[in-house]
Amino acid sequence: MAYKIAFFDMDGTMYQTENDIIQQANLDALRKLKEQGVLVCAATGRPLNQMHLILERIPYFDYMVLINGGYVLDAQQNLLFENPLARETTQDIVDWCEEQQNGLMFHFGDASYIYDSFYPLYDFCRDHHVLDYLFYDENRSYHKRHNAYNSVIMTKNQRALDTFLKQHPMLRSDLIEVAEDHFCYDVFNANNDKFVGISQVLRKENLTWEECVCFGDSTNDIKMLEMAGMGVAMGTASDYVKSFADMVTASVYEEGVAKGLTKIFQF
Repeated sequence: MAYKIAFFDMDGTMYQTENDIIQQANLDALRKLKEQGVLVCAATGRPLNQMHLILERIPYFDYMVLINGGYVLDAQQNLLFENPLARETTQDIVDWCEEQQNGLMFHFGDASYIYDSFYPLYDFCRDHHVLDYLFYDENRSYHKRHNAYNSVIMTKNQRALDTFLKQHPMLRSDLIEVAEDHFCYDVFNANNDKFVGISQVLRKENLTWEECVCFGDSTNDIKMLEMAGMGVAMGTASDYVKSFADMVTASVYEEGVAKGLTKIFQF
């Protein structure tokens, strides 16, 4: 199969989040891929404002599937597709988090706003190297004028979150951090998935899933790994995630992307 497009998850796949490192071998492999005429794309849960440090090293993405498929940009950062949270749903999240005294942050595509528990969420963003275009809205009102695509909820009560999600079946969650005193979740539209965003790109380029390579390491990568002509799971992925992939490569700490691409494209 002649693969014509490749999508890469960022955190835990291309990018060592805690160390702010993209290994040189991976960067070299992406350049070789571009030289072969393969489209190189990001597929991540991050919004655009949290891609700054990555784009400094990979400024040539042909497309970026952001916020778990809810916000898709082309190479010139023109909007190709969006699936924002409904305004009523966003307000329900705001009211519930205030009632529960949860930490809350929204991603608005090109900016992120903290509403509650500023310092725990600020520290979370600092530790993940995502402080660009991060603001604090003490009035909890920015969502009334702008589309929110994803909420980040910091809570001590998983059961209360489960109950809230059951009351809002149009939402789903992904666990993104476990700490001693809290859990942190992405909460977004249930019909958002990297698979959905990638499908928009493939349609625009008149390509099929069989012509697509996808690299990922987490549960939000499962559908794209399963659908791709070549789905590649990272070595640190769980056995469950690996079960949906066509092959397993080394970890993000061991040049896993470069090794996988070399095997597939025979650099």
